[in-house]
Amino acid sequence: MGRRVSLGVYPSQGKTLIGAEADRPATSNPGVQFYNQTRNQLEIYNGQGWHAVRDTLPVVVSSSGSVVGNRHYWVNTAGGAVTLTLPAAPAQNDIIRFTDIGGAFDTNPLTINRNGKNIQRLSDDMTVDTEGASLTLIFYDDTQGWLLKTV
Repeated sequence: MGRRVSLGVYPSQGKTLIGAEADRPATSNPGVQFYNQTRNQLEIYNGQGWHAVRDTLPVVVSSSGSVVGNRHYWVNTAGGAVTLTLPAAPAQNDIIRFTDIGGAFDTNPLTINRNGKNIQRLSDDMTVDTEGASLTLIFYDDTQGWLLKTV
């Protein structure tokens, strides 16, 4: 005879709450999901606090423009250099990934415009000129700025 597991019944079970960060409940039952429209991310309550479910939305780009948090930018610079501008008002723990899908960062680099926030604690834009490079930036605060999470 198999083991029986009781899952319990919670008022929000099976539903994803949606709203701005200010609308997010201070506490909830473990496993409750909340789509945070302020941060553009799905979060889950683990019994102690809310944390992001870190699967970023893929976006393919081949021209300069602005980026938003919690996205994975597949960048093709085969047609020329690209400059992508980071968000002006990122939230702590926002993540942005960049990947060279055209294999051309060495000839046509990606420039990441800091948009007033530090990158690696420096007030400089970042140039990525390594073919096939992939990196992840995570925002900490206005002093530390965007930090390399993975390369």
